[in-house]
Amino acid sequence: PHALLTPTRRARQIISIHDLFFFKHPEMTGGEIRRDYADLVGHHARRAGGIICPSEHTARDVERLLNVPRERIAVTPYGVDEAFRHAPSEAEVSGVLDRLKIRRGAILYVGSDEKRKNLDGLIAAYQALAARLPDIAPLVLVGPHAGHSSGRPGGPRVVATGYLPNHEIRCLMSASACLALVSLEEGFGFTVIEAMAAGLPVVCSRGSSLSEIAGTAAEFADARDQQAIVVALEKVLTSPERARELRTLGLERSKLFDWNRTAEMTLAFYRKVLGS
Repeated sequence: PHALLTPTRRARQIISIHDLFFFKHPEMTGGEIRRDYADLVGHHARRAGGIICPSEHTARDVERLLNVPRERIAVTPYGVDEAFRHAPSEAEVSGVLDRLKIRRGAILYVGSDEKRKNLDGLIAAYQALAARLPDIAPLVLVGPHAGHSSGRPGGPRVVATGYLPNHEIRCLMSASACLALVSLEEGFGFTVIEAMAAGLPVVCSRGSSLSEIAGTAAEFADARDQQAIVVALEKVLTSPERARELRTLGLERSKLFDWNRTAEMTLAFYRKVLGS
């Protein structure tokens, strides 16, 4: 389930490549990803009997950048944890908000603080938007450490919670105004589909896999254009009609992403590789 081969003498070998951002921009990665993956992934991909990708965007990158024939690549879109489709109780939501000292209506981000997530761009856009909407709710970053926090209670502020269990994330989705994911690149974008399944409007970056995965069910912005991010966020925050529309479109869109379908497509590809 990762991008490098597992040693074997006889077995057919299938790898999974979620995205190739580390190959295109190794300077924005670190650790073993930077040390090993960028150098090895091309060689391993060409030796593999098959490659699984979560999106057409990643599949096209594998074919073009790693010189792998398309017939050896399968696209098996991922699914949504069913827990995101079920609303928590009001008491559960209030308990999480009280513990984290967050008011309702926040802009929610869920993910890591790696550079491709473009947190600096998101935070800058939030601060610019706060100058226009002084009563704006916090920008809540789930995943990034507390060093990303800024501001004071009662005014515009950034609240970084660190990692939270899925149940608490689902509670925050029930109490937030929108999810924001303005990454430079994504191979799939789990949190976009999870938010849609939870009925939360989504603002995300245009391009990479996100346009493909979100379809027409999100408000899009150029990840490198701060003003475009401001406009997209403001539209969702200040237009109840647009927020309702995105909520409806997102709930419907999320139905396309089911782990049973993923499993069926994966098994079919295993059989294809075994029979080749």
